[in-house]
Amino acid sequence: MNDPLVLSQIHVMQIQERSASYLCSDYLSKTQVIGPSHRLALCQWGYETIEACNGVSRSTAVAAITYFDRFLSSNTPAAERALNDIVICQLAFVTSLVIALKIHSGFNVESDFVAEVITRNAYGADEINSMELEILQSLSWKLNGPTPHDFIDYFAEVMPGVNGTCLERIRSISKTLVELAVSRYDTVMHLPSEIAFASIFCVIYHLELALLADNLMFIQTISGVEFREDNLRSLFQTMICLVRECYVASEAPPLVSRVCSPPSIMEDI
Repeated sequence: MNDPLVLSQIHVMQIQERSASYLCSDYLSKTQVIGPSHRLALCQWGYETIEACNGVSRSTAVAAITYFDRFLSSNTPAAERALNDIVICQLAFVTSLVIALKIHSGFNVESDFVAEVITRNAYGADEINSMELEILQSLSWKLNGPTPHDFIDYFAEVMPGVNGTCLERIRSISKTLVELAVSRYDTVMHLPSEIAFASIFCVIYHLELALLADNLMFIQTISGVEFREDNLRSLFQTMICLVRECYVASEAPPLVSRVCSPPSIMEDI
């Protein structure tokens, strides 16, 4: 039986993700200077930097990307400057990563270290400190909004009857898929719960675990994600492409046995 506290927490997280402070806009439509390829390169650099930090989860980079997107969506003078100057935009991303390391990993990140080691003196400590304040003010100091990873963890709690090993594999692959997805600009305006549900859905579909279709339908019911809507259909199609790319790229055997045909609900996509 599902824990009412877990269901309540999911509901609270969904209210939070829909508040104006956490929503992102199509900010690249406002600039001719920054494009999706620039953003992708920054995201990839963020993951590489996080991997160089011992003991830091890649979820920290996901949080940094969220801060960056929210900042550029904020319509503040600082965001406008970043959208029209690639050097300032890069500084905003570096600083978003610094903020995420402080908030989510508990690192005491010194600006001098960031300037000298991480940016290789591309930016000064004063520039990083100034940008940090501008981002924090643009985000109204709201830094603890739910991420797709958070939703994956809670959605996994409402999947009864799934053995621990299988569930952990689904959770792990789904988070990896999210990390790839949030690097793509076409996911920016989707809610974290939508990205999380789409990742779990597509992982289960790709692994052909039709026996878990009821779990997916239950998650869909409590999340309110409606994949028949046009904008969400594109999200699911993006996720399907990503999970297939991951599967083809891996030389390892399938993580979960292929036990039966794909979920019938996939036919609606």
